[in-house]
Amino acid sequence: MTEKVAPSRSLRTMLINRDYAFLWTGQAVSSLGDSIYDLTLIVWIAASIARASNGQPAAWAPIAVSGVLIAVALPSLLFGPIAGVFVDRWDKKRTMLWMDAIRALLIASLILTSNASFLPWKTGPIVQLSAIYTTVFLASICSQFFAPARGALIATIVPQEQLGRASGLAQVSQSIAMIMGPPLAAPVLFGFGVQWALLFNALTFLVSFLCVRAVHSPTSTEEVQKGASPGFIHDFLEGLSFSAKSSVLQVLFVTIIVASLGAGAINSLMIFFVTQNLHVSVTSVGLLDGFFGVGVIAGSLLVSTFSSKVKITQLFTSAILGFGILFLLLARTSNIYIALGILLLLGIAQATINIAIVPLALGAVPREMIGRALGTLNPLGVLGNLVSVSLAGYLASTLFKNIHGSFLGFAIGPIDTIFTLAALLFLISGVYALIQLKSDPKPTPTVPAPASADEA
Repeated sequence: MTEKVAPSRSLRTMLINRDYAFLWTGQAVSSLGDSIYDLTLIVWIAASIARASNGQPAAWAPIAVSGVLIAVALPSLLFGPIAGVFVDRWDKKRTMLWMDAIRALLIASLILTSNASFLPWKTGPIVQLSAIYTTVFLASICSQFFAPARGALIATIVPQEQLGRASGLAQVSQSIAMIMGPPLAAPVLFGFGVQWALLFNALTFLVSFLCVRAVHSPTSTEEVQKGASPGFIHDFLEGLSFSAKSSVLQVLFVTIIVASLGAGAINSLMIFFVTQNLHVSVTSVGLLDGFFGVGVIAGSLLVSTFSSKVKITQLFTSAILGFGILFLLLARTSNIYIALGILLLLGIAQATINIAIVPLALGAVPREMIGRALGTLNPLGVLGNLVSVSLAGYLASTLFKNIHGSFLGFAIGPIDTIFTLAALLFLISGVYALIQLKSDPKPTPTVPAPASADEA
């Protein structure tokens, strides 16, 4: 009788189990495709569709590009909470398969308006833009169903004590895709043509479809019975009532809104902060973004493989408070090298916040209501970001534009003042989360240590 040899630490072991390994692989591939696709659409519109006869972008090009961002954001606000009701009623795996298949067909259909050489017809700018906006809008609606269904499916295939790692691994794949996607988009677009960039993204959804199909997730009796519930309105109101009474969800709602306000301020004003406060070239924005991205990846890896067991609530509140402090320091610095270090740490804090949200939500919500809970979180983030971008731009160009002076030896201007206010919001929300989650009697999951070699 041969002795059983313990398996070595494989990729599947690192990815928790077989089913999550397939789910993670599908997400990693589709995230990379989305990252390439997003930039492809913007460049396609700016460099081709909205191009004047003199070869320069037309005057309406910025509005045309903004239309894509609006088409992405609107479905989240309009359909997110509604989609969550249906996700709770439907089979999660089947929902994800349908959404992947529909998105693959939608993206592939755009090739028909790309004016590729093999097509026997040519389409004008109005037709192309209409097709892009419609496709993006419909694909974004599919995402409102896919995301909460994926969260609910994770809750069934990943043990509760491993949810922290699962969330961390998902954050790693998304961060890598955001870094790798833009450099790959331009060569694919200009080297092969827009139709190949579109085809690549459509194929990534097919890969995701096959990966989801390989996941073992038997239909639960709860989902079958849910179809006979009193009705949509009842389920929708039930979800709102539960969310309003849950102290954990209340903290997540507040935090996501505040985090989105801060992120919107950074995204919309960083280019001005670089020139006015750090006194360096505008080209340094890419360097600062790169350090932040590296911090997000590093933070994701650290949290998902943390050796000691830490309460998610402690990790969450510490990250929010840490982000607020770091953001405040960033607002007050005028040194590019100090700013690079702060942004690296901000990336780690941001990754920690993102990772902790999922296990916190899943641990506080009954399985039959996960779709409605997760379907509400993302729209709040989108709404907060839209408000922040608009408000930050308004304050910087009107009310705060004449703020100039010094306080305790620190120079004060419009951009750093807005950053300071955003940082104070983070600190206030962190204190609020600390008080609320500390008093919540419900036990919360922990961030697990890495699996040992003999764990499957």
